[in-house]
Formats: sequence, C-alpha cells, structure tokens
Amino acid sequence: MSNLQNPILSGISRRDVLRSGLIGGAGLALAASSGLSAFAQSTVPKRGGNLRVAFLGATPTETLDPHAGVVQQDFARALGLYEPLVEMQADASIKNALAESMEPNADATEWTIKLRSGVKFHDGKTLSAKDVAFTFRRIVNPKAPLSGAITLAPLDVDNMKVVDDLTLKIPMKVPFAVFPECICSAVYYAIVPEGFDPAKPVGTGPFKFQSFTPGQQSTFVRFDDYHGGGAYIDTLTITSFASDVAAFNALQSAQVDALAAAPLSLVRQVGAGGAIKALVSEPGQWTPFTMRVDQPPFDKPDVRKAFRLLVDRKQMIDIALSGYGEVGNDVFSRWDPFYDMSLQRTRDVDQAKFLLKKAGEENLAVELVTSDFANGVPQMAQVFARQARDAGVTVSVRQVTPDVFYGDQYKQWNFAQDFWLHFPYLPQIAECHLPGATFNETHWGNEHYIKMYNQAVGTTDPALRKEIVHALMKIDFEEGGYIIPSFNKMVDLLANNVEGLTQARTGYAMGHFGWKSVWLS
Repeated sequence: MSNLQNPILSGISRRDVLRSGLIGGAGLALAASSGLSAFAQSTVPKRGGNLRVAFLGATPTETLDPHAGVVQQDFARALGLYEPLVEMQADASIKNALAESMEPNADATEWTIKLRSGVKFHDGKTLSAKDVAFTFRRIVNPKAPLSGAITLAPLDVDNMKVVDDLTLKIPMKVPFAVFPECICSAVYYAIVPEGFDPAKPVGTGPFKFQSFTPGQQSTFVRFDDYHGGGAYIDTLTITSFASDVAAFNALQSAQVDALAAAPLSLVRQVGAGGAIKALVSEPGQWTPFTMRVDQPPFDKPDVRKAFRLLVDRKQMIDIALSGYGEVGNDVFSRWDPFYDMSLQRTRDVDQAKFLLKKAGEENLAVELVTSDFANGVPQMAQVFARQARDAGVTVSVRQVTPDVFYGDQYKQWNFAQDFWLHFPYLPQIAECHLPGATFNETHWGNEHYIKMYNQAVGTTDPALRKEIVHALMKIDFEEGGYIIPSFNKMVDLLANNVEGLTQARTGYAMGHFGWKSVWLS
C-alpha cells in the first residue's frame, strides 16, 4: 500500500446543507477533496496522556466480550484488551501475534500451534496452550455458540492436545488449510484465559480494563508488562454519544481528542491549519443492500441481477458518500490477495428491464428498510430508490432506528442494508453465507456454492484454492444476495496533537484502532 505511514488530510464535499448550524463561529473550512495532502506528524513519539475517543451510537448492549461484539465500540475495546494468535494489520496483511508459528500437517487435518514465550495476561498469569484450547472451546460451545463458531466448525475441539505449556495440537474434522486467516482478528477470535469472565475482562493486549458502563464510557490503562513493548498513552477512554452534534461539540471544546468514524456531514467543518484534522482511510468498509434469496421476489436470480444492474455506482458514491468510496462490484473482501478484479459491473437499465420482464416482475414495488448505522447508508437507500424508477421499479424506503433494525427483525428484512468491515474472503463466507451463520442476512444456502467453499478451505495448493475462490466470487457476482455498490472510506476527526495513526484499509476506525502506536504531542 502506498504511503501507509502518512494519513491524508482532506475535506469532503457533499450535496446537503450542513446540519444543525454547527459551523457557527468556528470558522472551519475544509480543503477540496481533489487536493489531498499528507499532514505532517512529529517524528519522536511521546509517552503519557489520556486519549479520549468519541464514538456514535450509544447502546446498552455494548460488551467487553471479544467473542460477542457487534458495534464499533466493541471492536475498539477488543483491539485494546485482547490479541488473537495471528492478527490482521492496518494494510489488511496478516502477521503472527500470540502465535510464534502455526503449522499444518501435509493435508491440513492437524495444526500445531507454538506460542510466544513470556506473554503475560493482565492479571500476571502467563499465556499457555491451555488458554488457547479453552478459548476455542468457549467459541464453539454447542450450548452457547458465539459469533466465530461457524468459522471454527472444522476444529475437533474434543481431541485437542496440549503438548507442553507453549504447544497445542488441534486435529480437524476436515482439512482446514486456511485456519490462520480465519482467526486473524481479536474480534471473535481473541485468546482469553481459562475461566474468562467478560464482566472482569483479562487479556494480553496493550491496555487493561479499568471501568465500563455500557452505552456510556469505558476506560483502560496501559499494560506495562505488555510483550509488544507497551503503548505510548497512559489511558484510553472510549465514550459513546447518542448525538453526532454532541460528539462534535465535545471535540471542538477539547472534551475529547478524537471522533471515530465521523459523519460526513461534520467532516467539512475541518480545515488545514485548524485545531482539528481528518484521518481518511483507504476503502475498506462495505455497506451492502441485502436481498433475501428465500423470499419473493428475490428468490428469482433474474430479479437479483436486475437490481444489481439498476445501480449507478459512481453516482451513488458521489451523492451518498460525498465521493469517499471506491466502486464495488458485488463481491466482498476487497483486499483479499485472491480478489478477482476482472469482475466489473456497469449500469444497464434496459437489461434490468428485460430480466424483470423475464421473471414476471414488471412494475415491481418493494420496501427497502434502512437505518443510520453507518455513514451514507440512508442516503444510499434514497439514491437507489431514485435510480430504480428508471426501470419502472418502485422502492419505498422505510428508515428505522438502529436498535429496531438490529432487534428481533434483523435477518428477517426482505430488502435492507447492513455494514461490514474487511475480512479475508473465505472467512467472510463463513460469517455471512453459510447456513446457520450468525449474520446470514440474505439467507444464502446455495448447495453448490457451499460444496465449493468446503473444497476451498481444505485445499492446500494456493493456486488451486485461488481458482476455486474465483469461481465462488463469480457466483457472488452473478447470483448472490448482495448489492455492494462501494467500498467506503472511514474518516476520523482528530485533535491536532493526536499522532501516530496510520491510513488503514480494513474499515476499522482510528487507523485500525492503532492503540499501540497512537500518542499525544
């Protein structure tokens, strides 16, 4: 990735009048997005200080359990408190974290994990192979399976063998060649100690728990015995705000030092040389339209394809995201090394009309359920409704609150939207496309597709696995239940003294929650 160490300072143009009259006397004006420039960072990191980060979307269901997170605040806490065996980096590459090595046998039916020595939990206990075994059993517990359980289904957890304090052998029920990339995040796959209690969380991460009030605030202090050398800041404080106006006012008045994943309506109020700067990520987040493939009219592949052809993707990005996104072509995992860039889709209203007529769905009318859970999502819904009219399709947009959207009806909406962060392609399938997956919002269950997925995860030859992955992506492209118009850029607003964050491409805010590297000048 180019310029990984230099976040870009930029403004975002948009079509709406700024909400709530926040410009007031602040006198902030953002540079045009066509004139991106790198902002300078001091070269010598400084230790000390309390980094106070504001997040939007306060909810009482926030959690400290790394295996059960849902909102960005949960992920932010997880990446401070915990670590996985292998870890995705800000540039979407994967490196060893708690694992010194992970090696399969010849057919990937058994993996041997060797841990780093001398790694301490926050309570002073030394990390051991027993903790790794406990963690995997906790995730796949059949009485209470957690979010990563489907991904870890190949593990034969009943027959794991602790060889010594730092070595664990894990037999597989089926070949599992992609085991490391499937567990590359502290979100859902963090290693926790035996007897873990999420009410009193203990991990190996650079910060240890101090206090937590769901929907309000959490505080963490630097773990001085951290094996990775320790963070620069003394304290990390994460505060949830229900109102973007309140969060921005807190940033302007120096009550917080950063606003993570800031609404685009606020970003324009930041200017070069002022007290606030903008960190703009590479495109990583994706906010798909979701079509239930088991319910009419989307049980007809021609209807799904017609809806994908209705989208003017560039126009949607320009209007709903103020240009801050990259065109998506209905296939997720943009930064997967096997991503097939040859799959390209352009708008074709005439072909969409033909397919709808062929499916017996001329003059179709549908409801699209949306919510303000990520930047630009409701606006994308309105743009889609307008674009669909060109083919005689009537889309009625119904906006609900995030707590309603993710309540009892979640995964039951016939036509809706959602948001995702970057994850490698095959693990992403396990999260959203397998029967029984926690987030199978399209109710995808194509038997041929699932058979190919099982073949891919068990294939030890990377070249052959790439061929299978491309075949799977082709099915996503032609038949899938997602419309992915774009990969979106995240924008964090930072006080000028916040340093050390990098331009990430994973969709995670704050430079992939770079709590180990951030410092205050």
